[in-house]
Amino acid sequence: MTQLETWRKKAGIKSRPQLFGKVAHPRGWLHDVPTGVKLSVIGIIGIVALIFRDATVNWSMFAVLVVIGFTARLRLRNFLLTWIYVAVLVALIMGLQFFFGSTGSGLAVAGTIFACVQAALMLTLTTSVGQLLDAFTVIVSPLRFFGVNTEAIALTAGLMVRAISHISGLLGEAERAARARGMDSSIKARVVPAILRSVKYAQDTGRALDARGIVD
Repeated sequence: MTQLETWRKKAGIKSRPQLFGKVAHPRGWLHDVPTGVKLSVIGIIGIVALIFRDATVNWSMFAVLVVIGFTARLRLRNFLLTWIYVAVLVALIMGLQFFFGSTGSGLAVAGTIFACVQAALMLTLTTSVGQLLDAFTVIVSPLRFFGVNTEAIALTAGLMVRAISHISGLLGEAERAARARGMDSSIKARVVPAILRSVKYAQDTGRALDARGIVD
């Protein structure tokens, strides 16, 4: 725990959730794999899942990814909560498939979801936001030949990533404030303050960019 985190804990200040680029520790070999390679593997997994649409293939990919994650020093607690969320979604899909389709196709879809989510989760656990944005900048760089401002696209992506985490934090703060006032059941008390502060955040960001001459 850093000195800043210790101070925030003593002061009773809760850190806002970081939804992207929350790199897991300790570092393993997967942290050092180039971001472009990891993105390519995710693309290949998605293509294989779409081509074969086979439960055995898809669940085998998921199992291999889990083993790779453990060899890269990722821990079970890094995966468990996400697996629970995905399991709820998969249970709903399997229920629909049971009534309107076949169990085999349901298992194939479930395997696809678990494999793709596991691959994306391993990417975010071993790659920082800066590395992801750098890779994104390289991917869109060919658009320069068509007169597209790729720097502006990369800046937009960076602001979007930061805004998602910031707004998520604002929603959490609004919910805690509503609970402290005994207004847990009031959607208005939990949502309206977060919306107003989100608008202010967007305006402040726009003014900051304009002041630096980054946007026209």
